Amino acid sequence: MSLFDTQRAAPWVVVALGLSLPQEAPAQQSRPGVLRGQVVARVTGEPIRGVRIVIDARDSVAADSVGNFELTLAPGQYMLEISAAGYSPASWRISFREGKTLVHVFELDPTYQLPGVVVETKPSALGKRFADFERRRHSRVGYFITKEQIERAGSATLIDILVTVRGVEQVCLSNTCIAKMVRSPPGCYPQYFLDGQESTPYFARNTPPQDVQGIEIYRGSSETPGEFIGTNSGCGVIAIWTKSAP
Repeated sequence: MSLFDTQRAAPWVVVALGLSLPQEAPAQQSRPGVLRGQVVARVTGEPIRGVRIVIDARDSVAADSVGNFELTLAPGQYMLEISAAGYSPASWRISFREGKTLVHVFELDPTYQLPGVVVETKPSALGKRFADFERRRHSRVGYFITKEQIERAGSATLIDILVTVRGVEQVCLSNTCIAKMVRSPPGCYPQYFLDGQESTPYFARNTPPQDVQGIEIYRGSSETPGEFIGTNSGCGVIAIWTKSAP
């Protein structure tokens, strides 16, 4: 074969080899992990109805009528926040492993008295529990909603109560409505506190109104007291106090 023929043939040889070689297989995707859970009452072991499960404070699913649910997620760690009307919300950090199925029972504590159990509370004990709430309320800095006001309003959700406060508006994102300070820029949402501890917005705003003893609302940094300075308090603070907290 002449030099000319060899130079012309070479590219075709390369192409032919390229077609004959096996293609590199794409990277195999990891198999998701599965969690099969049930939510029950801690004391009685009875399944709980109306349970909501929030994953990493973003996505949420509902359990069925007997508290069962199933999650299929990519391998990794996730924070699950579980709540139901009449029960104290709780959170768990769950590790999803590739191709593995985890079965777990989640227990919630009731916020109401159990039948047959009588708890006597002296007025002074309740006053001590909310002494700081009353002290701040009488300072006239911020906006305060008392248990009596909540009961008179008869609202189904806390968001309905919060938006009655001047300077607080309701913002709906997809199917979720949240409270926002009117003067805050877009995307700047208030920091929630539940019984004195920083809380996720989901837990705080979904606390049943009948479980609430009082609410404090601070619409900006100039109003917010030192005990409520948190990670996002510059966008306002909503502090919720429940009847069941010690």
